[in-house]
Amino acid sequence: LMFFPFISFGQQTINDSIIHDNLYRSYTIYIPPIYNTSKPTPLVFNFHGLTGSSVVAMWHADFRSIADTANFIIVHPQGLLNNSGETHWNVGQLGTTINDVDFISKLIDSLSLEYNIDSDRVYSTGMSNGAYMSYRLACELSDKIAAIAPVAGSYISYMLNSCNPVSYTHLTL
Repeated sequence: LMFFPFISFGQQTINDSIIHDNLYRSYTIYIPPIYNTSKPTPLVFNFHGLTGSSVVAMWHADFRSIADTANFIIVHPQGLLNNSGETHWNVGQLGTTINDVDFISKLIDSLSLEYNIDSDRVYSTGMSNGAYMSYRLACELSDKIAAIAPVAGSYISYMLNSCNPVSYTHLTL
């Protein structure tokens, strides 16, 4: 009879995917070394800009060292191609019919089955088109997104009349 000691692998960067609307949707997820499966853990989405990628977002807005001490999981989703052949997030612009809001909703559900995600502490950030995506999620997925921190992207005018997010009264990271 052999006994093997418990081995800790520390942080993990995992490339994964789900199928949404019959489309292959990929993402990169970062699990900090202090993640504990028995403790609800915040989730932070980090969206790339137009023509960007999940890997670029992970390196340009590198929250991994912060996640290592603050204990949150980071997910970097990959946008799909628009009609011009550019990776993007559908924030209501012409040239795309991808349902990215529903994709992110389903991704939160999927990650919540695999990891102990604190559903009251799901956040979104992104650069440029990724910032616009964060605004759209704040408007249309406010039942799952607690707060956003958009970078280099302003509020999109079409949202002015249609944005009615749910108010959160208990925000902590």
